[in-house]
Amino acid sequence: MKLLLEQSETVFDLPEKGALYIGNDEECQVQINHPEIWGQHAVIKSNDYGLVLQVESEPVVVNDIPIKSACLLYPGDVLTIADLQLRLVDDQYIAKAIKATDEFNESPHSEEVSSVFGLRHLTGELNGGFIKSGYRHPQGWQIVRNGSRLALLTHNQPVFVNGQQVEDTWLDNGDRIFYHSERLGVECPGHSGFSKFSPSHPRNVMLSEALNETESAEHVKPSIKTHYWWITLVIGLLALTAVILSK
Repeated sequence: MKLLLEQSETVFDLPEKGALYIGNDEECQVQINHPEIWGQHAVIKSNDYGLVLQVESEPVVVNDIPIKSACLLYPGDVLTIADLQLRLVDDQYIAKAIKATDEFNESPHSEEVSSVFGLRHLTGELNGGFIKSGYRHPQGWQIVRNGSRLALLTHNQPVFVNGQQVEDTWLDNGDRIFYHSERLGVECPGHSGFSKFSPSHPRNVMLSEALNETESAEHVKPSIKTHYWWITLVIGLLALTAVILSK
């Protein structure tokens, strides 16, 4: 996985394990000299359950959403820090080109929303809803269902998949499609039991548990209140023993 600074096209490698620090501190791997960026401004940590962005100083925006504390990151996500944009690119992703001989039969219900198959809206009024057959964007690019596969036909529009701009290509389960500020997630049948975008997906569950454990550890302080019962019992026994011995 790589982080691309779009203004200069500078590329930074994300470690498989560990952290990538962003800021103007000399210890940051991504050093940015900007009046609104101080010290270690943000950090991307690579964990077993995925990539986590932790915000040390604001502002930090991910896909037009201000992030106050932390969030999961996926290929294609765009981080905006001050007026700079950094795009997360899956450098292992290889687009599967569509051949000129491939044929597609579009569904007459291409934009019918369903909870069964296909594409999931990740932005806008239909955020969270599924498109079960195909999708045609007002700007001309489209996604067509062909049997149990989905094909992206860009029609020369700047469409990104997993952070990389692509031409006509086949899509796989888990791919994330970006077009300007719009995002779609791909969910194809037979490839996965449930979506990685679901709150019940292990990556999201583990992150939630990890953050909750951290928060609990920060707020729980040792207290003797839980030991009051046995302290009272010991004092009582000592008093009773003293009375017996005095007789």
